[in-house]
Amino acid sequence: MIISRWKAVKQSNHRGSGPRYLVDLNERVAADPERFGGPRGAATAHRRREGYWRYYERADAGDASHLTETLARLVRENPHPGRGPPGRGRPPVHSKTKLDFACLYMMTCNHTFREASRRLDGMRDVWDEPAPDHSWLARHMQTVDEGWMDRMLARAAELCLAELGDATAPLGADSSGAETDRYRAVERPSPELEGFVRTEVKIYIKYHVTAVLGHQIILSTLTTPSNVADTSALPAMLEGIRQAGFGLSGRRFNADRAYDPNLNCAKIFEMEMIPSIKQRGSVPGNRRSRGRPSRRRAAELYDPEEYKLRGMIEGIFGAEEAGGHRLHCRFTREDNRRRFGRGRAIAWNVRVLGRLRCANELGIQIPSYGRAPAA
Repeated sequence: MIISRWKAVKQSNHRGSGPRYLVDLNERVAADPERFGGPRGAATAHRRREGYWRYYERADAGDASHLTETLARLVRENPHPGRGPPGRGRPPVHSKTKLDFACLYMMTCNHTFREASRRLDGMRDVWDEPAPDHSWLARHMQTVDEGWMDRMLARAAELCLAELGDATAPLGADSSGAETDRYRAVERPSPELEGFVRTEVKIYIKYHVTAVLGHQIILSTLTTPSNVADTSALPAMLEGIRQAGFGLSGRRFNADRAYDPNLNCAKIFEMEMIPSIKQRGSVPGNRRSRGRPSRRRAAELYDPEEYKLRGMIEGIFGAEEAGGHRLHCRFTREDNRRRFGRGRAIAWNVRVLGRLRCANELGIQIPSYGRAPAA
């Protein structure tokens, strides 16, 4: 039976994780070096830029173990505030640190509480403790601080930026819809009945991200109801980037017309970045820019060639979608939906970190995108 190379690598992800899996991966790399980093033949079906599939296949083969081990290390190195040592008496059945990891793992993989409990039962190599059941996860989920998750996201982004070396790229912002399993009752006009009828419509939410274009590193994220405009979500994400202290002065910030208000442009200039936002009626003398100095200045600095890179952020949303559907959120509580977006962003950065490390191990140069940052 002949199995394609890509399908074989995909099937290998379900063999488990842990030290034994890593040993098996090292043996396969030694037995077939061309598959995991050697030169590719001319008959390869996928011919993209040099080295693209080489480090992607290598990172994908060890994705399961890399995700769990990196998440566990991030949780241990960045403890949740208020999770002090246990007091006197009988020690707890499940440590708070392990429960933090369990909730984070559940959000990154988009599992239900029961499904996450079954998956955690086979991770004794990460925590040598019994796996919590779904009731423990549901209760502990309400205590996970959103600010702590923002710091975890910033730490994962810092590790990715450190792997880039001298490679640079502009920033971008966009949003995508995420569907849920819940419905809400609404009243809609009915021409046949000459009145209103009561029906149910599915609830959608919005997943906002600000990322490094090309390298696809998420710097900040926000989850809001579907009726929240993109322009009102950007200041909060920019403030999160400023507090993280990434040092991105001189970078260009590409965004579409939904982000062109004067307040957003002023915030970008305050962070010493250059907005490259396609404005509505984008001319310096447009009357919409009168009395809006930051917006008028952004119109003068707008670069059409640099703006073309804005579409690269769609790769993040496209990779998260599956089965022809949008990004799917299982949670019903509004606070858990906000945590869901942060958890997905952390998992995305962890996977990007694995790809960047594989590229550096194979000696593949990570390219830069757009103009070099202004001095």
